[in-house]
Amino acid sequence: MAALYDTQAFLLDRANVYDVVTRLTMNIDLGLWDELADEVYASQVVVDYTSMFGGKPMEMTNQGYVENLRPTMTGFDSIHHIVMGQVIQLPQPVPGVARPDKCTVIANVVGHMTRHGAKGGPMMHNGGRYVLDLVRLPELERKGQNPWRISRHATELLWQEGSSDVMTQVATLGS
Repeated sequence: MAALYDTQAFLLDRANVYDVVTRLTMNIDLGLWDELADEVYASQVVVDYTSMFGGKPMEMTNQGYVENLRPTMTGFDSIHHIVMGQVIQLPQPVPGVARPDKCTVIANVVGHMTRHGAKGGPMMHNGGRYVLDLVRLPELERKGQNPWRISRHATELLWQEGSSDVMTQVATLGS
């Protein structure tokens, strides 16, 4: 028997998905690495930073991705991300529509990074979009936890300004 997909389930899904996307950048900015792996990403994740650094999308475990990301982010003196305008693509709860087990989120993101000693100044700002695919993990739902996790994370760079030397150390991410 299919799970009931009514207005309440729809709103709970939207809130849970929104929370996961918010936790993505908050956990990075606060250095909450275990929470980033466990509460944001699915056990297997595809990460695509090709618009920022070239290379190709990477497929790895959530723990592997966080261990790849951690030294990069801790190399900055400070980081601050802002995620806004989340468009959560879930079907409306109408008769005949099954409760979804996956969805896509498109969101605007702005990042501010500082590295004191960088040539050309300590600040780099950039902005773009996240395109995130999320999956529902029933085992988490059965435990009363937020069941949504990111299975694919693409960042599309749209603009940047400031000292490119601030970003020099991360230019190999995804290569």
